[in-house]
Amino acid sequence: MSIHLVQEAYAYDARVCADETSVCLTPWPVLSFLASFAIALVGLIVAYRLLGIRPGLTVIPPTLLLAPFPLNAALSAVGTWSAVVVGAVWAASVALTAWRPYRILGLSTAAALLLASFVVIYR
Repeated sequence: MSIHLVQEAYAYDARVCADETSVCLTPWPVLSFLASFAIALVGLIVAYRLLGIRPGLTVIPPTLLLAPFPLNAALSAVGTWSAVVVGAVWAASVALTAWRPYRILGLSTAAALLLASFVVIYR
């Protein structure tokens, strides 16, 4: 839903600014990013509550701030559905870091996913 919201905002921006020769920017792309972060934050808090994880400062900021790298890599390499799957794997791997027995697994999965996304983006 968030990816579609951002894509529609940029499409609207491109339609409105098609006839402009100077710099043209509408507020919708910026607002779509803020709405995407709000949607992701609410979704993470609900999922963490269902899993019994207390969403703290160690889980939510890395999930939201570093998530664009794997999502952009998956979106540019394969498509929208791969971005959805990669986003779910990213959120799950960062959520695993909150549980003591699975901390190493979560950190290694998140690091491998982040490294792979950097390779895809910068190749």
